[in-house]
Amino acid sequence: MQENTARRSFENAVHRQLRKPLFANLAIFFGILLSFYFSSFFTFEPMGFFVLSFVNAFMVAAMLLLGLRILPAIIAALFAHQLLFVDVPIVHVLLFATTLPIPPIITTLAYSNAVKRVKAHSVLLKVGIYFLLFGMILPVLQALLLTLVASLSGIFLGAEFILLSSVSMSLTHLIITPPLFVFLSVLFWSGKDKYIALDKNIFRMNSSPWAYRVWLAMLAIFIVVKLFLPDSLMLYSLGFVSMVIVFIGIGRFGILRPMLIGSVVVSIIVYSATTQVNAAMALDDEYVALMEILTAFAILAYIHGSSSIRSFLMSNEKIRVERTDPYTGLYNLSQLKEDMVHCEQPILVFFDLWPTLTKLAGIGHSGQAQLLRQITRELFAARSDIKRAYRPPFTTGVLFFLPQKEDIQGELVTLSLMLDEFQFYWQGTSISLVSHTLHCWTLTNDEDLDAKISVFCDQPYLANQKICWFDDNQLSGQRVSRLITVQHALKNNEFELFCQPYRNLQDPSAASSFEVLLRLRPADGSSLEPEEFFPMINEFGVEAKLDRWVIENTFKQLSTHLTQWNLINRCAINLTAKSLGDEDLSAYVLSLAKLYQIPLDRICFEITESAALENEAQAITTVEALKEAGCNIALDDFGTGYASFSYLRRIPVTVLKIDGEFIRHLPTNPTDKLIVQSISLVAKNMSLVTVAEYVETEEHATLLKELGINYAQGFGMAKPIPLLQHIGAMNALAQT
Repeated sequence: MQENTARRSFENAVHRQLRKPLFANLAIFFGILLSFYFSSFFTFEPMGFFVLSFVNAFMVAAMLLLGLRILPAIIAALFAHQLLFVDVPIVHVLLFATTLPIPPIITTLAYSNAVKRVKAHSVLLKVGIYFLLFGMILPVLQALLLTLVASLSGIFLGAEFILLSSVSMSLTHLIITPPLFVFLSVLFWSGKDKYIALDKNIFRMNSSPWAYRVWLAMLAIFIVVKLFLPDSLMLYSLGFVSMVIVFIGIGRFGILRPMLIGSVVVSIIVYSATTQVNAAMALDDEYVALMEILTAFAILAYIHGSSSIRSFLMSNEKIRVERTDPYTGLYNLSQLKEDMVHCEQPILVFFDLWPTLTKLAGIGHSGQAQLLRQITRELFAARSDIKRAYRPPFTTGVLFFLPQKEDIQGELVTLSLMLDEFQFYWQGTSISLVSHTLHCWTLTNDEDLDAKISVFCDQPYLANQKICWFDDNQLSGQRVSRLITVQHALKNNEFELFCQPYRNLQDPSAASSFEVLLRLRPADGSSLEPEEFFPMINEFGVEAKLDRWVIENTFKQLSTHLTQWNLINRCAINLTAKSLGDEDLSAYVLSLAKLYQIPLDRICFEITESAALENEAQAITTVEALKEAGCNIALDDFGTGYASFSYLRRIPVTVLKIDGEFIRHLPTNPTDKLIVQSISLVAKNMSLVTVAEYVETEEHATLLKELGINYAQGFGMAKPIPLLQHIGAMNALAQT
């Protein structure tokens, strides 16, 4: 890893130097001189004419990539070459160095301006502009310039030579300039990733490794044979067969690979033909015709290549639309499976946002989508190796994967700390994430992702665990065990009532107030925490049935064991949203109260769901009926989710329970203190009782008392105990 880091640092340092004007001009200067050397192999010696001009191709590629700022280096290189290696007068040297770049400058500027105007248009249009300017107009301009220079030197050029000049220049810019442009892009680190990534993606979509190896082996054999084949007729035959094979590979095996191999094949054919023409010391019609055929083949290859790129981009866009959520931009599992194929033993990470989203349900779908977008942007900024984020169906979280590393645990801890500092910005406010967990899973190539992803993303909420490694075999067994346990508990009445007393902050001697809680104590002696069995209860859809069980058994225990009702100020019982939508609930409560002789003014029903009420109209009717019968109504989780100020206008509540998120950091967070103070003021003006949740220390209790809060609930005040034990303690207190 250290070696890779050092190598990348060295490469970046080299590229930074090359981007500097001085080094860039030096690189272009020596590149032009080297281009003269390669061009010498394709020289028509009677006229000293480059049939394949690497010089012209290099000039165009450099201007397209770096602009006209490298023009001084080009002119200097042309001047130096002519002065040192060509025996001509100095005037001719100056004329050559200053006039040869003119046609490339004109066409390069024209191409750059044209591409800017059609930037959003099709690939075919851009390729068409390139072919028009560099495949047709530039060769004509070069032929005119060559004619002009020859006439000034007293040399007559025939029509056949002018035609050869135009055709060969067109061939040069169709087969030599693009590879040189890609080479310079890699050298100067300008657009390298874009071109190589496009080529790799096309190759990956359309090809298979074995087919590519066969294609490459065939071309390698043909090229090796051609290098040692003296028979020109057989050479041309093999050359054209090779070009057909190259043509087949365009698009199927990417664009860059066929383009480079095609350039080699054409160069071999042109070199062989030029050698024969030089031996005869005269042009012939067959040579010119060969150049025309090769140019026509290059044009067809360009059309085919641009069509392949266009098809790939259209297909890619279609896949992107099919695989992304239009609201959040997150990808689905199909894209995840495709991406993970290219990562050896990835670490899949699921970031569960359920704790936060349940508190922010009031922001709606647009707000939730904005939260997911902000989270993914933060992940991308924190880790460059997180390329995409994914959203599994029927979940409230984000999936992504990381490459396996030695210190992956440390990197996950760093990522978790970043999420602790994350702020969600929404409508002028910033909100921290509620306690989160990163669920992690080390994948292997034989994993059945479809079968296991739902289990992985459906793990229970872990309030105090930041990083949890997934063991699918163990977890599957635990889920089956919990499922059996809950089903058995429903059939055999194995639930148990606990309660958590409140502290009266303003009057410590007042009668007891407490909240009734539900626990599961199976007959086999095992135990399940609420966060483990409540998701199962919701999955079975028996919340309303359990609510009725809690109400009946609370009334029964109070009626049977409590000696004096004045020992209780308020007994709070939770009601789920599903129960509140039951039109028979209020009648059921009243009938039980009559049966067990329960004074309903001592009973408080808490609306516990942070999600929206399923039937708000019926819920309001139920609440009004219970309140009219004497019950108190508490609004739980006040300040977050759906338990917000808007409910105070529609639901006749008598108690506000302030969400623990505003209490947790109360001693150190001035904003939370201001919020609690505001809620206290609103409650007093509306004659409502206030209860603060998550009170952990005496410091919290003292602050809450100063802010005018009536009750404090939390582990710092009292821990949950069995309801019968608390009733016994109240009875004992009354006897003393």
